[in-house]
Amino acid sequence: EAKELADLAMFVAQVSKLYPKSTADFAQELIALLDSHAPLLDSSLRRGLVQALLLLRNRSQLTAMQLLPLSFKLFKCPDKLLRQLLFKHIISDIKNSNKKHRNEKLNKQLQSFLYGVIGDDNEAAAKKALAVCTELWRRRVWRDARTVNVIASAAYHKSSRVMLAAVKFFLGQDKADEDLQEDSDREDEGPKTKAPTREEIYKAYSAGTRSSKKKKQKKLARVMASVKKTERKDASATSGHESFAALHLLHDPQTFAERLFSARLLSGNEKFETRMAVLNVVSRVIGLHKLLVLNFYPFLQKYIAPHTRDVTLILTALVSAAHDLVPPDILVPVLRQLVDQFVHDKARPEVMTQGLKTARELCLRCPLIMSPELLQDLVEYKKFRNKQVASAARGLIGLFRELQPEMLLKKDRGRSADLLARPAVYGATNVADRVDGAELLEEAIAAGQGSSDDEVHLSSDEGSSDGELESIESGDGGSSDWTEVSSGDEEDGSEKKPAKRLKTKSPSTKSPGSEKGVAAMKEVEDQDSEGEGDDDGSDSEEEGEDEEMEGAEEEDSEQEEAAKLQATPDSVTAMKRKLAEAHALKKRKRSMSAMDTEDGQDGLDEPHTQGMNIEAERILTGEDFERIRKLKQKRLIEAAMAKHGLKSMSKHKKMRLLEAAEEEAEEQLARQENRSQINETKMDPSSLEARKKRSHDKEARMATVLAGRDGRERFGATSGLKKSKTGGLSEREKQRRKAMPLMARVHQVKRRGDTARRNYSAKHQKGHVRGAGKT
Repeated sequence: EAKELADLAMFVAQVSKLYPKSTADFAQELIALLDSHAPLLDSSLRRGLVQALLLLRNRSQLTAMQLLPLSFKLFKCPDKLLRQLLFKHIISDIKNSNKKHRNEKLNKQLQSFLYGVIGDDNEAAAKKALAVCTELWRRRVWRDARTVNVIASAAYHKSSRVMLAAVKFFLGQDKADEDLQEDSDREDEGPKTKAPTREEIYKAYSAGTRSSKKKKQKKLARVMASVKKTERKDASATSGHESFAALHLLHDPQTFAERLFSARLLSGNEKFETRMAVLNVVSRVIGLHKLLVLNFYPFLQKYIAPHTRDVTLILTALVSAAHDLVPPDILVPVLRQLVDQFVHDKARPEVMTQGLKTARELCLRCPLIMSPELLQDLVEYKKFRNKQVASAARGLIGLFRELQPEMLLKKDRGRSADLLARPAVYGATNVADRVDGAELLEEAIAAGQGSSDDEVHLSSDEGSSDGELESIESGDGGSSDWTEVSSGDEEDGSEKKPAKRLKTKSPSTKSPGSEKGVAAMKEVEDQDSEGEGDDDGSDSEEEGEDEEMEGAEEEDSEQEEAAKLQATPDSVTAMKRKLAEAHALKKRKRSMSAMDTEDGQDGLDEPHTQGMNIEAERILTGEDFERIRKLKQKRLIEAAMAKHGLKSMSKHKKMRLLEAAEEEAEEQLARQENRSQINETKMDPSSLEARKKRSHDKEARMATVLAGRDGRERFGATSGLKKSKTGGLSEREKQRRKAMPLMARVHQVKRRGDTARRNYSAKHQKGHVRGAGKT
């Protein structure tokens, strides 16, 4: 009877669209029946009635808000198949509702309803409501702040299971739940789509009739859309900041951290695994939002001991919760406790390594907590007998070489240490008033440098025997002293020859010269202006204005220029320097005049450097930011090269030094970028542990041995290798096979017999005749 009733309900649901008047109240009657008598009905009948309601919902004869309250009430029934059926339908229904466009009205209603269900005392319904929210977040259907805060409200639930599920969501540890849902994902999404081949693309556009090609092109478009969708999902799944995306969207992270810490860690009676999960979430929220929960650090201090269970996770939580806004007085006792418990001569090397690495990570986030006396004690472990302990101590030295070299001894500071470097005072903030590195771009543009001048090159000037790097010769750190000088004639507009790099001073840092050198420069400028006399007179007027602006600067440096150029006024190097300075000045004037023409400011008397910043005048493009990055790298390379003397080095050694300086500059840029995002990245607990060599079993060792034998000669004695050789014949074999006359062969055999008889000795036969004469 139950089966017949379920079949009749399904039949009525199938034909209800054809008889709307007769079945107007059918859905409400089924809802009322299940709402009042669901626990008493037979399981098969209950599932049949629910399937009829789901069919009506799929045909839009029911709204989502009419069916959703009943669905969560049915989650309380002890029927696993029914719960799975309802959960899959809820997920697919909400996903389909937001497929074409986001249905914000429906989403707000559903999220408000789920928020109420999560706050309910019923654990089963709250857990399913939380699972719905997390699954929709994982499938990228709901990715807003409302969803995150609905999930965050589950962390205050009195049930430990519901709270732990919410905590695992924020930790990004729900991989096991994702593995359980792989089957449902495959049903919804199907197998992974492969990209179309060249043959398929060719057939879609070139083979077949017009109608068949249209069908193939539509199919090809669907396949490409599916492939791009899969690639986006894979890219988002492998992103390292995925778990932090939810933590960024918390409305009140301070209240969230304080309530979770006080309710679950200070006064809760949870399991150890649950407490560790809560501890991890609280520490990450504190570090990410730079919160002040001052009683969190003394709470961790009592657990900092080598014998504590999962002490690595506790140290990871301590490092994640440290940031520059925590008062140093709070973290100093914690650091002292860490050093006293982990770093001493009686501790195991693994424990000492863990303590030194944790101390380094704490100082990286809060440099003010380290005292000079404590730092000297930790630095002494750089010569410890264990390699990992010594490496961890050297890592601490390398950190303070950048932060505050003055705290280190002179032998540990390194070459060209900046003794004026200091960490920022507590509470000090660096408010940027312009784009980072924009001043370098302005200097490069003002000096007339192109993008090719953003890299450091070795000097190729014949007149310079030193061969110094052009960047070391420079007066400023960010600009280059190399100027593109054309060797061709520019007056007739003919095709120019390749430019030759000459070692010259940039216009911003002019070298001293004599009155003859100044006159020669002016003559070159006059020749250039005569070569361009066919143009309109705007260039000459603008040059006159620019000369008036720079006249004061040139007059101040004329006396200094005379001193140097007077020494060798007629040398090739001096003439090249003069010519390069003239062309650089000309190029700078042209660029300034072009910028004024584009902006409609031809009448301005002030140059660009005295006006607005470059980022205020125009929008910086991607090429500008790439050039800023190269200029930063160039400045770091120049600083690295300045550590070494270049006068007595060969060119090969300078090239190797330049490569090493480039690598060092790239590493320093990467460290600066990582340091700026250090609180947003997830701390890996394994990075605090000492590296352990795992012992291999016999099978693994044999596999390693056999893998090392590939491509190697067979091992064995030399004599055995000679016997098994596959080369030519030996000399004896050649003589034996040699074609000879008969008499020659007879004489050869006779000669060999005589030689054998001469070499024969009777003493070799003593053993055979021993005792023969005895009776």
